[in-house]
Amino acid sequence: MRRKIPSTQALLAFEAAAHRGSFTLAAQDLSVSQSAVSHQILGLEQDLDVSLFLRLPRQLELTDAGRSLLARVSPALDSLEAAMLDLVSSKGEGGTLELGVVPTFATKWLIPRMPSFLKAHPHVTLNLATRLQPFDFSLTGLDAAIHYGRPDWPGTESEYLMGEDSVVVCSPALMKKRQLRRPADVLKFTLIHQSTRPHAWRDWFQLAGIDDVQGAGTGPKYELFSMIAQAVKAGLGLAVLPRFLVADDIADGTLAVPFDLSLSSDFAYYLVWPSQKTSWRPLVQLRGWLREQAAAP
Repeated sequence: MRRKIPSTQALLAFEAAAHRGSFTLAAQDLSVSQSAVSHQILGLEQDLDVSLFLRLPRQLELTDAGRSLLARVSPALDSLEAAMLDLVSSKGEGGTLELGVVPTFATKWLIPRMPSFLKAHPHVTLNLATRLQPFDFSLTGLDAAIHYGRPDWPGTESEYLMGEDSVVVCSPALMKKRQLRRPADVLKFTLIHQSTRPHAWRDWFQLAGIDDVQGAGTGPKYELFSMIAQAVKAGLGLAVLPRFLVADDIADGTLAVPFDLSLSSDFAYYLVWPSQKTSWRPLVQLRGWLREQAAAP
C-alpha cells in the first residue's frame, strides 16, 4: 500500500522555515536556495490543501494548521534521524531500545544486572523510562515495557519473567522492642499502603488467618516501593513489600521481617512489547538476557 507521506525534503524545509521564521534562513540551514525552500513548502501546502504559513512582510508566521503539523513532524523527523544514526553506529547489529519499567524494579533488580547485558550486547543502548500502568505503545516512543500484572495487555505480546512473594517489614528498632509477637499485633501500628496495590494488607491478613481487621485499610499511601521502604526504616509504620526488592535491606539489617509468612501474588512481572517488534534484534537480545537473569538463583 502506498503511504500518503510528503517528501522528506518538503518536511525538512517546512520544519526549518517554521523554526527560523524565514525561507531565506531556512535555505541557509539546509544549504539550498531560497526558491527551493519556497517551492517545497508551496508544494506541501498544495498537497495538503491547507496554508501552513502567513507570509508577513518581514517574517513567516505559522497558521493553526502549521503549528499542528509541526508538533507532529518534528518528533517524527527526530525519530527517523535517531533510527538512521543507530543503524550507522551499530552497523545493523544493535540500536537504541526504549524500555518502560516500574521504578523500584529498575533500581533494585534491573539496573544492578545491566552491566552483563551491556557487556554481551555493546551495540544496544538501553534507555529506561518510568511507567506504573499499562499504556498505548502507539502513543509513546517506547519499544517494550516490564509490567507487573497479568499478560492481558491489548495489542501486545509478552513473556513471563518472575513471580513475586511479599513479606511484612518493620524497622529494626521496632523489632528489638518485641512488640510484634504474633501477626495480629500489626494492627497496633500504622499500616503503610502501596497505592497501586491497595489490597496487599487485606490479602496478608487473610493469609495470617486474621478476620477482625477493622481499620486495616487506613494509613498513609505511597506510590513507590522505595518511598515505602524508607518510611518503614524511619519508623513511620509497617508495610507489605516484595521480598526480592528489599532483600538487600533485610540482609544489611536496615529492615526486619517479624513473621515467617510469605504472601504469593496472582500477578507477575512480564516483558511486554508491540507485536510488530517481536523480531527486532535489540528486543530479541533483551528478551533472551532477561530470561536468563530471571531464571538465575
